Amino acid sequence: MKDCGITRDLLPLYTENMASEESTAFVKAHLETCEDCRKAYEEMKTPVKAEPAAPLKTVRKAVKKRGLLIAGLIACLVAALLVGVLARLTKPIVIHSAYEAFESVNIQPDRICLYQTQNTNLIAEKEGRIVYVGAYTTLWDQWTGKQTASLSTELELDGIDAILFEPYDGTDHEILYQRDGYAVEAGFALPRLVMNYYFLIALVGTILLAGVWFVLRLLKKEKASRVFGILLLLAASGVLAFLFAGFPATTIAPVRELAFVCIIAVLLFGAGLCARALLRKE
Repeated sequence: MKDCGITRDLLPLYTENMASEESTAFVKAHLETCEDCRKAYEEMKTPVKAEPAAPLKTVRKAVKKRGLLIAGLIACLVAALLVGVLARLTKPIVIHSAYEAFESVNIQPDRICLYQTQNTNLIAEKEGRIVYVGAYTTLWDQWTGKQTASLSTELELDGIDAILFEPYDGTDHEILYQRDGYAVEAGFALPRLVMNYYFLIALVGTILLAGVWFVLRLLKKEKASRVFGILLLLAASGVLAFLFAGFPATTIAPVRELAFVCIIAVLLFGAGLCARALLRKE
């Protein structure tokens, strides 16, 4: 046992070839006769892969996750800004009179030719035997000079009783064409107000969810408050998206407006989740 103790003390030096000749000879002779010391020597010779210290691994993981959250936050905000700018630049701006929309109107036996003014886009909807025409421009068209010359739009008159221009401002529609003997009824159209309802739903939802979340925080209901906090973030993202890209809420293209608002809301929600996770890490 005494030789085993001396041998175990000398094994580190022996393994690294740093022991004296006498010590080396002693250890070598002992290893030939002692199985336990020989096993200890074999284990010592086997290289052990060094593992990073647990705290260091945790720190590296936390730093990497924080970097990803910051990158996600920045990416979502930048994307929301770009989509919002695109929404504003391409938002239809209604032209309220045929005089502003057309340079001239040429009625032929079988068709009508509408010569549009510069940077004007037309929309036409047929209801029965009547065609309603509207006109709009966009900031992008105005700034880039989309049309350098007037364009013309032709509408077939076969089976059509009247073609009316809609100002979309509460005034009567203007008659561009009416068939002989046909009397056009007075009427008007307004921009669609459906976006106001979506905004109202998002706003009321945000207020209600904020109240529930605040009560749950007071009651220290952590899990429930966490769930309602996420729902509150989603509703608030919708409100911010409307304020950024949906106003004025009256529009002649509600599907387009709602699509832009939803995209921006999702991006803002993603940014909010990233910011929330970063704040919880602090």
